[in-house]
Amino acid sequence: MKICFTGDVFLGGDLNHKSCKNLVDVDMFNKADIRIINLEQPISNNAYIANKGTLYTDSFAISQLNDLKVNAVNFANNHIQDKGLEGIEETINHLKNNKIGYFGGGKNITYAEKFYWLNDDVALLGYCEFGKPYLNQITVATDGSPGVNPLRLEKIQSDLNKLPSGKKAILYFHWGMEHVWLPPTNDIKLAKILLKDSRIITIIGMQSHRVQGVIEYEGKKAYPSIGNFIFPSFYIKPPTQIFYPNKNEKNKIKFISRYYHSVDKPTYKKWLWINRVSLIIEYCSLTNNLEKKFVIQDENNNKINELKGFKLYIYETWINILSLIYKLPEPLYTIIWKLHVSQVKLTLKLKIRFFSLRQLGIKNFINEIFINAKNRIK
Repeated sequence: MKICFTGDVFLGGDLNHKSCKNLVDVDMFNKADIRIINLEQPISNNAYIANKGTLYTDSFAISQLNDLKVNAVNFANNHIQDKGLEGIEETINHLKNNKIGYFGGGKNITYAEKFYWLNDDVALLGYCEFGKPYLNQITVATDGSPGVNPLRLEKIQSDLNKLPSGKKAILYFHWGMEHVWLPPTNDIKLAKILLKDSRIITIIGMQSHRVQGVIEYEGKKAYPSIGNFIFPSFYIKPPTQIFYPNKNEKNKIKFISRYYHSVDKPTYKKWLWINRVSLIIEYCSLTNNLEKKFVIQDENNNKINELKGFKLYIYETWINILSLIYKLPEPLYTIIWKLHVSQVKLTLKLKIRFFSLRQLGIKNFINEIFINAKNRIK
């Protein structure tokens, strides 16, 4: 049996209410026996929208999941709550009614930590990091309320201890920082601790919106981030809310950003090409082997194809370099990681400031800086 795993999937934006039949032209995905995705959104028809950067669609997304022949979805991410706690339960009901499995979240912690069995011997477990500066708007499931399965070593080990003897698990993680190539030092340490566990086959991660390198340890592999699989462009209204403009409204939107950030006017958010490259991981239950395939989403028609030619060579080379960097001694790696994060933050801050200057004009931009400064003093 061949099982394929993908990264982030969002079915709104430019794909809203559009068929996903023939969207993926990749044999590894289409010929798999089981297809698992990270569902980076709730599926909900209710009017409530969380007060944060949001990703969501209505129930038409179910037909799109059926078009893609998805068998199960991972809930353990920071956007499954974007329609509130009721949105999580509504998403679950839509999936159940269409016989699509889920894991990593649920109507309470008992359901969030529940195994999703791929076959008689291998189960899936999903976890989402929380309480970090870069992942802090997370609703963790409790005994009496919906949310995600929390990513903590003790929690993972407790869940693994519930596995029947001789059974194994594949872990889905939502962790790390956005738009960086290097996972935090503690994430690499955690991955190595878990890879030593004979019950774990591999770890598949996401959150950075790009493919990161591979952590190899004890003859096994962890993939810190496999990138955006299906993640079309979308529209943002101030400050960070996704929205769906009509044709006339679209024609009036002049601003395009390649980053997801606060905006002052309606903006069209398009991904950089490095954010449209992702990995499909294939697990063969007969041989216990893992294979990978680089794919890319077309910016204009959203189709997913294999990455080929010179871009594939460049990307594979870069991923190999990153994988070597992960093997550096911890003190040296931590220095490199901190420098990289600082560079990314500074670069993004400057680009966003320049974008805001374009949207507001010089006078309004300066006024906003003074207002923000006064608010910080208060």
